[in-house]
Amino acid sequence: MNFAGSHHIHVIGGQYAVSADPDTVLMTVLGSCVSACIYDSTTNIGGMNHFILPTSGGLEITQHPERYGDLAMRALVDDLCSLGAERRNLRAKLFGGRTHKCSGYDPGLLNAAFARRFLQAEGIKLVDSSLGDDLARWVAFHPTTGSVQMRITAVTMPDTSIPRIAGATARATRY
Repeated sequence: MNFAGSHHIHVIGGQYAVSADPDTVLMTVLGSCVSACIYDSTTNIGGMNHFILPTSGGLEITQHPERYGDLAMRALVDDLCSLGAERRNLRAKLFGGRTHKCSGYDPGLLNAAFARRFLQAEGIKLVDSSLGDDLARWVAFHPTTGSVQMRITAVTMPDTSIPRIAGATARATRY
């Protein structure tokens, strides 16, 4: 796929974009966040979101509500339909959800699971996905055709070991 001469829109965390313009390409970079690329190839309308956490917990969010999967997915689907996409024709591709090989809270795993549940509950067919593993993903999505280009990079972390001092504890933080 060649995106030369296209109009590029970068979709960052907490944003979404929809388009029916054949010259538009929606782009994002993902770690533990998830991006849903949803399109209707019959009406040639599509869009992409980029959410950071799976749900808003039912709270009324006034600033950057699309940071949350439940609000980002709903907004994307509603906007696609308001532009003329037919709900029965919607297809989805999911990307991101980088997981960490450690115990405890794993937002990537939770984000990916939420996105799958949302699509199933809404009756939107999942046609492709690249979720999980300790990978960063660069995604370029052509919303009118549903075509995707993706580049994957393994996340390599520098040595984060911290010398121990008698009587003290230390933690290494991974970014």
